[in-house]
Amino acid sequence: MSAETINVSMILTAETVPSYMAERADKIGVFPADAPLTAEAITGGNVNFAFCVTNTETGRTIFVKQAPEYVAIFGPDGLPLTSQRMQLEYDVYREWTRVLGPELSARYLPKIYYLDNVHMVFVMEFLDGFSLLDHDLVEKGVVPKEIATGLADFMARVHAATHCSQVSPEKVREFTKTYENRAMRDVQLEFVFTKCYKEATEEQRDGLIVDDAFMAEIEHLRAAYDGKKTTNLCLTHGDLHPGSVMVNAKGAVKVIDPEFTCYGPPALDVGSLLSGYVLATVHQAYAKNPAAVKTLRDAAHAIWEAYKGGLQQAGLPDDLIVDTEVDTVGFTVAEVCRTALGFAGGRLWLQFEDANVKKAAMKAALGIVGQCMTGRHSGGIEQLWTALDELVLDETVE
Repeated sequence: MSAETINVSMILTAETVPSYMAERADKIGVFPADAPLTAEAITGGNVNFAFCVTNTETGRTIFVKQAPEYVAIFGPDGLPLTSQRMQLEYDVYREWTRVLGPELSARYLPKIYYLDNVHMVFVMEFLDGFSLLDHDLVEKGVVPKEIATGLADFMARVHAATHCSQVSPEKVREFTKTYENRAMRDVQLEFVFTKCYKEATEEQRDGLIVDDAFMAEIEHLRAAYDGKKTTNLCLTHGDLHPGSVMVNAKGAVKVIDPEFTCYGPPALDVGSLLSGYVLATVHQAYAKNPAAVKTLRDAAHAIWEAYKGGLQQAGLPDDLIVDTEVDTVGFTVAEVCRTALGFAGGRLWLQFEDANVKKAAMKAALGIVGQCMTGRHSGGIEQLWTALDELVLDETVE
């Protein structure tokens, strides 16, 4: 669809969503046109507008979101952004469904009902009884191990099936073109790999040495994210931190919000996910919750071991798995660094009312970054576990 045919001038609100749904009832296929609907705006997201829509007669609820031509939280005069991200999100869900098949798709993905690629509106299953993984990691501390292994299984399957070493050169070119996602990639290149290092103060960087060697590692990760490491590419979610995962008490997993999807390094997804577990481990250590620390640390180990096993089973060459391991540590600590420096928006990690505890937790997180950013080349994933163990054990064993 060309940019000229997109019309996002009609921005949905809680008041207008019911009539929007009624007018497209036949296409959406969820509610009849005369269904009594109510809509409630969902807050907490930054990029899109989102709503919970309920049929008050039956109680059935669905999820609706719209991608404007800007970052929603900043408004139309803020940061511009192409609404085409919604089309890519729909496309990657379809590709994942093809790769996973019906049973695994139902296990790991929400049900998709409708895409309006004129007004860039996406209608999908409302995950009743689910919560965001990042909230559970902070508020509960202990989450089922099945969540970790489920996410590892999902990543290993979709990464291996789309990996540039496993598909034809023609398919690689197709993936590279279709999922370049330049607009969203440029946002990440600026906000994840540039801004925090340029703008952080000496006080924010306390305990972290940001020298030429450190920045060379950031530039390496930046180039890898931008698709420059062409020997190790796959179809990624692109932003698979725990805020992009819905879970329930039984250990079920649903992957959401893949609008940053790109044909990029597999380590991007694994590192983004592991960064949440690392940050949660540090957070729980400084919240004096040693039981959660051990559980989270074990879950982080389980993610990597299950993921690595999945790649091996799929036949990926050992050298590419080692390369993915090293860059997984890099992407993990880069996201830990951005968060600890205070450039990751409203994330819950390391937020304490006691200013001294908060400062100590952030310094500890940066300590992990300092030990692993360059050390990963010789120590691999073990370097991350060693740094994490030293830090959290020092804090929780008194």
